[in-house]
Amino acid sequence: MGKTRFHFLAYCLFIGLVFQCKPAELSNTCDAKTDAFLLGSIIRFVTGDRSPSCLPSFDFQDLWGVFRGTSGFQSANAITSYHDQIIIGGNFQYIGPSTGNVVYLETTNGNVLPNRYCPYLKVSGATYTAISDGSGGFYIGGAFYNIQGVDTSSIAHILPGCQLDRNFNTPYDETREVRAFLLKGDSLYVGGNFTNWDGNTNFTHLVQLNRYSGALEPNFNLQVDNSVFDLDLDLDSDLDAMYICGDFGNIGGNAIRDLAKYSFASGSIVTSFNPGVDGGTCVDLHYGTDSAGSPNLYAVGDISISPRVYAISVYPDGTPTTWVPNIDGFVNSVQQYRNSIYLGGQFTSVNGSAISNFVSVNNSNGGSVNTNFAVNNVVASVQVVENTLYLSGSFTSVKSIPRNYMAALDLPSETVNAFDPNYDNTISNPGSRFVPAGNGVVLVTSDRSTVNVTARNHFAVIDEYTGKPIEGTPYFDLPIKSLLRIDNRLFVGGGFTSVQGQTKNAFVILDLPHYTVNSSSPTVVGGTMEVRSITSDETQIYAVGNGITTVNGATRNNAFALNLGELSVTNWNPNLNGEGNSVLAVNDLVFIGGGYVGINGDNTTFRYHAVDKTNGTKRLIPSSSIFPNAAVNSQTLVGDRIFLGGDFISIGTGYSYMAIYNLTTQSYESPDQVFANNSVNYLASYPDGNVFIGGAFNNLNGTNERYSIGIYNANSNLLSPWNPGMNDALLSSHFKNGKYYLGGLFGSFSNRTFGGLVRSSLNE
Repeated sequence: MGKTRFHFLAYCLFIGLVFQCKPAELSNTCDAKTDAFLLGSIIRFVTGDRSPSCLPSFDFQDLWGVFRGTSGFQSANAITSYHDQIIIGGNFQYIGPSTGNVVYLETTNGNVLPNRYCPYLKVSGATYTAISDGSGGFYIGGAFYNIQGVDTSSIAHILPGCQLDRNFNTPYDETREVRAFLLKGDSLYVGGNFTNWDGNTNFTHLVQLNRYSGALEPNFNLQVDNSVFDLDLDLDSDLDAMYICGDFGNIGGNAIRDLAKYSFASGSIVTSFNPGVDGGTCVDLHYGTDSAGSPNLYAVGDISISPRVYAISVYPDGTPTTWVPNIDGFVNSVQQYRNSIYLGGQFTSVNGSAISNFVSVNNSNGGSVNTNFAVNNVVASVQVVENTLYLSGSFTSVKSIPRNYMAALDLPSETVNAFDPNYDNTISNPGSRFVPAGNGVVLVTSDRSTVNVTARNHFAVIDEYTGKPIEGTPYFDLPIKSLLRIDNRLFVGGGFTSVQGQTKNAFVILDLPHYTVNSSSPTVVGGTMEVRSITSDETQIYAVGNGITTVNGATRNNAFALNLGELSVTNWNPNLNGEGNSVLAVNDLVFIGGGYVGINGDNTTFRYHAVDKTNGTKRLIPSSSIFPNAAVNSQTLVGDRIFLGGDFISIGTGYSYMAIYNLTTQSYESPDQVFANNSVNYLASYPDGNVFIGGAFNNLNGTNERYSIGIYNANSNLLSPWNPGMNDALLSSHFKNGKYYLGGLFGSFSNRTFGGLVRSSLNE
């Protein structure tokens, strides 16, 4: 904040305190005649608020998430902390704000409007299209399921204040995909891929809704037999009409393929408009002009009117024009600026020349105008907004300028400008929509759930108060599985082979506060190595994993220990025959869970057992002959009881993926007090008796819809009613300053988009 704004704010606060004035109510800040509007404008000026909302915004923590794993899905596998920093290890290449797939971006640089200025919509799923409502809000459509925690599917109205309009309602249907909008009067025309509307199969692929309530207008019923992908108005002819583009063969009872025209006046399809499409699919339209200024409709996809294919043009009466750019592959999107027609897709040749993915051709005959955009991969969408041309797709550079999956060019110069949203991964067809939101902001849709990402390979340190990553932390080449901090040392385990360019296999020690590699980090050797669990007592660090054969030259099969002080390898050597997944130090014992089939070379001790702390010699605990029938993945200590979770369904007798071992009685508790219907991969306990449970289950203790997470209180022996609705497994947790940090594979939490990481008070 500049000095002028700071002094102005200080003055306002001082005056308010001196005169004991009650501030104006902020409930009517959109009415320019009210005091609230004045106060809201002052606050927006002072804070630099540039959101399209007329409400002022206030700062609160915005925890970033993890995105784009190197193999499989991204995940936050381990969490710990150091002072006011939250440390995350997992399978990810980027960290970024968990915005959801509809964002407000600044046109100057592509930065997302902060959550405090404009609350993230947190749309989960994919959003394919959007249009302005003409009053500062938007309609969005796609294949999404929730918005700002509210179950909302495929179509929604967003109010000017970055909020969901709860008065606009359509039937919830997760199978419905919305691809196109057209707003006319009080009606919103909606096209897409759906075979019914609220169970009524007479309404397919194209419907008319009341723009204010979302209610179906039943008098409009064209009964389109297949998908509708785009809609556009006829703005010039005497006939008030709408063009319809898709993959249909019959519309309104007429055998017209892919491209049709509807008359609002007659309420029927214009049968004389039949360009004679003989193949392919229409995916995008643009109503523009030819070189003489006459109205022209451009249609693209793999649509064909032989010999024209992939990109065609017709007059308003349906007659094909002589515009033929001769493209050899699918065209995803078309736009016009002055006499240039911009085409984006996955082609490699235009008018006989080698041109890939994006081209500008003229609007007379389709001859090439600019072929030097050098877009290095597929373009999914193209859109002109005033004097800016926006692109999205699979590319990572435009005109040799790095741009990850989205870019913008100034028109008419066609130079790449500073708009750089930096998405985490490809934006696939149907790409994005770009809608002006005023005040230097554009609303952007996509199938990505973050934007403005920062590269962080499998390791990130987040500021506890801002929720954003700090700089200067090391890069790991492969995923991290476990973290343990002791004082100013951070012990890191995983499947990595390199840390900040140094060869470090599966285990490394970082010195804090600068996260530098400790020179005493052990040399771990083996096959495909992975350290999966790390713990400690007063004198040693214990680690278990898979593929490990030696540590600092000493034979250590899948389990080893370091001296806590000097970091040398100790004599502790359980010699596991197979994988170790979990290690827990309790009193004078170390309990090891995993998929191994032998300890101390005996080949008779399976999957869960205790060893001593001196040299790893096995004890006859829990049993010398009764073992889990499948892998033990996790364990945690609660008082005098150890909770076990894994893939097992019996330990001598039936146990369903969880068991409790009582240290006092030295026996498994029966009957089983907590159980799941599928694998349990994570357990963690806290002083209040809460045991966090994560895994692949959807039922805990016979209660359905407990997807991937649950809390069992070991004091009351009751399952908590808290159910945040995670869509995938919990894999890590950490408690700090009254909040739980939860990490895992999940992409949604409490019906909101999160990138595998959330901060919670357990009251959602």
